[in-house]
Amino acid sequence: MNRRVCATMSALCWTVSAVNSLLISLLTSVLDFCNSHEISYFLCDLKTMIDLSSSDTTSKEIIIKIEDIVFAFVPFSLTVVSYVQIFSTILKIRSSGIRLKAFSSCTSHLTTVILFYVPVLILYMKPESEYSKEQDNLISLLYVAVVPMLNPFVYSLRNKDVLDGVRKLIARNIVST
Repeated sequence: MNRRVCATMSALCWTVSAVNSLLISLLTSVLDFCNSHEISYFLCDLKTMIDLSSSDTTSKEIIIKIEDIVFAFVPFSLTVVSYVQIFSTILKIRSSGIRLKAFSSCTSHLTTVILFYVPVLILYMKPESEYSKEQDNLISLLYVAVVPMLNPFVYSLRNKDVLDGVRKLIARNIVST
């Protein structure tokens, strides 16, 4: 990868993110709020605002579903497909030590991807019949706070010294109980 490709990819990500943010802001700015102005969520996003709105939100909900497919389901699916191919290639490696090292490198990233995308997909793609504010708050907290907090831990487990320390800590706790 050269500088031009890197700059193009970065500019594309920033542009798509800015356009998406503008779309969300515009969708929110046209909503009417007559009833409650209290937000009982962990964070304020478009879904929260639609829930509070007294206007007809059918078209906005359709836009949210399309956005979820484009920005969450498609990237997650592509990541899973690529990891299936990577794992099938790793399984063809004859040396168990090299195979274990390759799996170790891949699983930390895949774990983080799954921890982020699965709650987001559950939160935004679930049918309204299963709607629960407490459940949505918990799921939001998971992908907004818990996953970023776990990210350094997941990646540090690839470090042999950290992994040995965790094993010793677990073994010490098992022996003491």
